[in-house]
Amino acid sequence: MAYHRYKHGSGSYYRGRSRSGRYYTRKGCYVATCVYGSYDCPEVWTLRRFRDYSLENNLFGRGFIRLYYMVSPILVRWFGNTKWFKVICRNFLDKFVNRLQEKGYSSKPYCD
Repeated sequence: MAYHRYKHGSGSYYRGRSRSGRYYTRKGCYVATCVYGSYDCPEVWTLRRFRDYSLENNLFGRGFIRLYYMVSPILVRWFGNTKWFKVICRNFLDKFVNRLQEKGYSSKPYCD
């Protein structure tokens, strides 16, 4: 999936076409990016692979992706600077990322 980054009045956005041919516009602020401090880190690379190779391949997954990109910027805006939000999310994400890596999702650099 290739994204083209562009600036819009309220921040950075990514617009690209998924492997299924659908267009997505995503704001560059995600829960995992907030928790791990970077869009380019091993944990986020693993989650991006899961999104691109598993979730996008079925109707439920694509629905989850759309919902996530509608809700996550709001959550991060409201709670992203709080310690409790980062602790709770990191605990969940660490376990989830470990399970994904055990299933074979790589944590090597990923260019989507």
